[in-house]
Amino acid sequence: MYEKVLSGLEDKVTKERNFIKTFFQFSVGQWIAAFISFITTPIITWLIIPAEFGKASMFTLAFNLLLTIALLGVDQSFVRMFYERPEDDRRNLFWESLLPSLTVGFVIFIVIGFFWKELSFILFGDYTHFLPVFLLGITVLVGVVERFATLTVRMKKRGIAFSALRIVNGITNAAFTILYALFVSRTFYAVIVGLFFSHIASVLLAIYFERDLWFGKLKIDFGSINAIIKYGLPFVPAFLITWLFQSIDRLALRNYCDFTEIGLYSAAFKVVAVMNLIQAGFTTFWTPVSFESYEKEPESAGIFEKTSLFIAAAIFVFGMLIIVFKDAIFLLLESSYRQAAGISAFLILMPIMYTVSEVTVVGINFKKKTHWHMLIAAVSGGFNIFGNILLVPLYGARGAALSTGLSYIIFFCMRTFISKSLYKVDYHLKKFFSATFVFVVVAFINTFTGNTVWQILSAVCGLIFVLVIYNNEVRYMFNLVMGELRRIVKLRE
Repeated sequence: MYEKVLSGLEDKVTKERNFIKTFFQFSVGQWIAAFISFITTPIITWLIIPAEFGKASMFTLAFNLLLTIALLGVDQSFVRMFYERPEDDRRNLFWESLLPSLTVGFVIFIVIGFFWKELSFILFGDYTHFLPVFLLGITVLVGVVERFATLTVRMKKRGIAFSALRIVNGITNAAFTILYALFVSRTFYAVIVGLFFSHIASVLLAIYFERDLWFGKLKIDFGSINAIIKYGLPFVPAFLITWLFQSIDRLALRNYCDFTEIGLYSAAFKVVAVMNLIQAGFTTFWTPVSFESYEKEPESAGIFEKTSLFIAAAIFVFGMLIIVFKDAIFLLLESSYRQAAGISAFLILMPIMYTVSEVTVVGINFKKKTHWHMLIAAVSGGFNIFGNILLVPLYGARGAALSTGLSYIIFFCMRTFISKSLYKVDYHLKKFFSATFVFVVVAFINTFTGNTVWQILSAVCGLIFVLVIYNNEVRYMFNLVMGELRRIVKLRE
């Protein structure tokens, strides 16, 4: 009896250790990429003025929209069906998923070619920018290939390889942006060129990592392609609404303000992007783990309950720390960008709500009720549209940040409650909403109160509240990580 209990405890510790190891392998690249972004963002702000930064943000906005359309949602089909297919059939699944997206990508490229002048005016304010519009079309095609190339690395749970992709992407983006600004021109072209070459570098490396999947004998089943598109298409309207939900802030700023205000908002996003990279690291790791866990043990919900607690504790603490030190962080930027510090607090709610909801949304994905994503995006997006129309004319970028942050709380609530109705999991929502309330109060003080002492004091108090709310989880994670570090040190001695 004692031996069975001991064996069970050892298995539990081993699983937790492997969980942390896999998470670390997937996340380390995001952390390094976040560090690269943190170091290079101040340099870029000293080279490129806010108005030019704002124009680059409009390019990114258009790229994300067109990439969403080109993908047709079949990237979601690929993820969902990956573990359903035997290993020797996954090359066929890969190409059956990639071909429809590539076809739509080429159509988009041709359409862009016909209407490049109109796009130039909409995005950049005049009709003369052929190069960035041309790069937009090419980058969409590259982005399609990159999405599937990196997905294969993710789904095979090759954490170190995926981290290498993120690091190469971050270094390439920073290097080409800075070099172009220094030696060619200090315009938004520099940011676009950096983005383009970072995608190229990621694609080439990802193809190299999974070259066996890319090259070899194929048997394309058009019936399978139809099934893949049928599963993925419902995601497209939802993703388009989600794009509008995530982009209405900058669209409202484009309509009511100038490129300078968009640039300041984008600079605040750049700092928050450190959290977005951590969010991406977790999501990248979590997607294959959650689907595989469900396929093996559909009735076992323990991993989802614990993960929701631990990721909420970690990301709330990290978010509070950014607010505590935000003024010091923004001092690194060029002086014309420093007022962006007051914009950042509510934007931090985006990665917090999105990251935790990636755990709590699993019921919708497991049960293949993908139509719910459209309703969720429509309701939260509608709230964000109304909020931006109401607040941006009054408060500019601060109003956009407030509306966006609050709409992400609605996004989380809808994802979570609908998912719980389909797949019962105890997500300990009392803890989560207590921490959310505290965070909103702190964000409001740091956005609309000009007194720096009050801002820092509120953020420190908020951090203490979060640590108290998630006391057990924080202590457990700390002890687990420290134990793992001590084990690694002992192995090397």
